[in-house]
Amino acid sequence: MQPTWKEIYPWIKTALLNLESVDSLLRQVVEKIASVYEAECLLWAGLEMGVSDALRVYGLSEVVNKYAANFAVEPPLDSDRPSPFQPDSVQPFVPRSLPSWLLDQQNSPQIIQLETGELIIPISSRGNGLEDPRGRVSVANPLQFVLQLRRSFAGLPVFAPPSPLSSFPFRKETAALPIQGWNVEELESLEVVCSHVGLAYSALYWRERLEQSRQQAALIGRISRLLNSTLNPDEVVGRIVAELGYGLQCDRSILVDLRDSPATILAVWDYPERQMVALEERHIYREYWQNIIELFMQGGASYLQMGVHAPEADLLQDWMRSIGVMSVLLVPLFIQEEFFGAVALLSYQQERAYLLDELQTVRQVADQAAIALTNAQNYQRLWRRQVELRMQNDSLQQEILRDDLTQLMNRRSLEWELEQLSMAAVWTVQSPFSVIVCDIDYFKMVNDAYGHLVGDEVLVELSKRVQDQLRRGTPAYRYGGEEFVVILTETPLDQAIDVAERLRRAVRGQSMPTKAGELDITASFGVAQQNSATDRTAWDVLQRADKALYEAKRQGRDRVQVM
Repeated sequence: MQPTWKEIYPWIKTALLNLESVDSLLRQVVEKIASVYEAECLLWAGLEMGVSDALRVYGLSEVVNKYAANFAVEPPLDSDRPSPFQPDSVQPFVPRSLPSWLLDQQNSPQIIQLETGELIIPISSRGNGLEDPRGRVSVANPLQFVLQLRRSFAGLPVFAPPSPLSSFPFRKETAALPIQGWNVEELESLEVVCSHVGLAYSALYWRERLEQSRQQAALIGRISRLLNSTLNPDEVVGRIVAELGYGLQCDRSILVDLRDSPATILAVWDYPERQMVALEERHIYREYWQNIIELFMQGGASYLQMGVHAPEADLLQDWMRSIGVMSVLLVPLFIQEEFFGAVALLSYQQERAYLLDELQTVRQVADQAAIALTNAQNYQRLWRRQVELRMQNDSLQQEILRDDLTQLMNRRSLEWELEQLSMAAVWTVQSPFSVIVCDIDYFKMVNDAYGHLVGDEVLVELSKRVQDQLRRGTPAYRYGGEEFVVILTETPLDQAIDVAERLRRAVRGQSMPTKAGELDITASFGVAQQNSATDRTAWDVLQRADKALYEAKRQGRDRVQVM
């Protein structure tokens, strides 16, 4: 009994109602056709997207292997890579080169049989003829996918298609060519099957696209609400990267600052329970990104999709290979028209091509991330103002954050400030800040000679002189013992040195009145400015200022040293 479309049609009808994705449909189409027609079956999909990166070959791995000499493929054929593919099930493969007949089909779809015996059947969105009366491919009927069928035709009839099969996309000059191994009933059956598969594909495809559009609109809505939330910039940027990665179902989503060397990964989101190399090192050689940076800065692209096997060699591919990435989508970030970096969506299992509406969504999210980073520039000023207001209205808050003796901010409040300055989103976009560390010279001798009560008087007087020299709203901190810290936000190094010199002169300018009499007191100062490329956190800046202070002590005290 010859195969008939009636054996497949009920399944197609059921699949259309029950299947959740185009991918599931195509897998089952290959399996069903191969079984019913007793033929090896490959299905070339993704043709309607018009980009080679979207092409996939569906088939059993052992079938694909037979054709590997004609076109290279990616997993699961690469035995050096662990693969989730099962050898006895239909899976999508990524072609690295295309057979010439497929290119011909894209230009002029028609049923043909290759010299090697494979039957090639193009399927359009309407499942029938793809050419208009003038012989041109109809825009209304784009090529969706192509079936490649093969079976041994030894001893089977040779069939020359008669004119009644005009609904097939035969060209006149090839219509009389014989087709071996397939009879007219089978070809008619395949015609009907392909027609129904094309319709089912279209229905599922547009159902998926509609659901994707809804999800992407919801994604943009959630991110817009994040920008108006009370979360700090680190949390906002982290949530944006996570929402983007989850919304577009990529393996990993990252935000990279590409302004300095090395480049810095500010935020990372990994899809739950997917095996990937951990991004423990957040600093990447900027040289890897140089070509990408130049392309974006020159306005040469609004996005870039790159595969690890792309024919155009690029240094970024070396980094991709080092962490096991198969492909990446890069979208540039600009803050107030200045290039900042990029949002990157990484795919580890196989190369991925994004649809136009997905690219538009990523572009919108990148713009929202730029707004969040812009807001981060003002975060420190707003945060400090909120702290001041809370302290004005909350006596308990003052007790917690102020030093009992000097009434300066205490070490706990300093640690809090350093944590705020160290947030990744704030760290890279804020104006450089400077840190001044001050230590009283020979303070132990004061305590030993006059007692701790006199020492306390010196600490109180010095604290007053330091605070009087600072602009309003700039707090000084008692770091511990006789050591003090001043953080100057939005202040470059040269200005910070001037402030430190002013403080030094204020300390030694007049003798300090105490119960033991007037004492001449001096202090040493260390100064450091934030360097977002080399300093990981604000604690690094503080440590450099502390080292500068010890150098000032070593060189004779009562001086300002920079590091």
